[in-house]
Amino acid sequence: LVVRVIYNGVEDITGQPEAKPTFATGRPFFFAIGQIRPKKNFHLLVDMMKEFPDHDLYVCGDDHFAYSKVVREHIEALPTKNAVLVGKITGEERVWLYRHCEAFLFPSVGEGFGLPAIEAMQFGRAVFISSATCLPEICGDCATVWENLSPDEMAKLVKAHLPGFYDDAERIEKLKQHAKEFSYKKHISAYMNLYRELLNT
Repeated sequence: LVVRVIYNGVEDITGQPEAKPTFATGRPFFFAIGQIRPKKNFHLLVDMMKEFPDHDLYVCGDDHFAYSKVVREHIEALPTKNAVLVGKITGEERVWLYRHCEAFLFPSVGEGFGLPAIEAMQFGRAVFISSATCLPEICGDCATVWENLSPDEMAKLVKAHLPGFYDDAERIEKLKQHAKEFSYKKHISAYMNLYRELLNT
């Protein structure tokens, strides 16, 4: 038995139009996106924000799920009042948020691929992920991994790795090149090569 892994293709969105969302305050911010489901662990990000009073957190995505109430309760209890559950956003707003965020935060423990992490890397942004499922595999050494998903420990890791991140041009270029490894061209080519091999056997 031979197992062949072909990774998803990810559209390059860096050249798409962008639009600043009306909820953006102008303060430095962290960005998270995905369906607002329990496996995403977005409430942990909200709890973490008490350690970042000078930053905002924008959690974006389909929020019709029951877990949205949990996230909103955490936001209401947050003493620093610097987190927002936005709901769905436009493609233009998504591009703007990736491009301008201080870091992309993704503590999900139930990803099938983790496309947003790769999208964030297209823009050379700092990415923080959980150690669960496929995320460490697709991000490689281009993301910082939260081994401990407690808000205090998560905050410590962000504080340790984010300062000076954007001063390292070589590291930023490495992120962008890593994201290109998931191009549609490579994705289609891998399938074509696999089909040729099967036909030849």
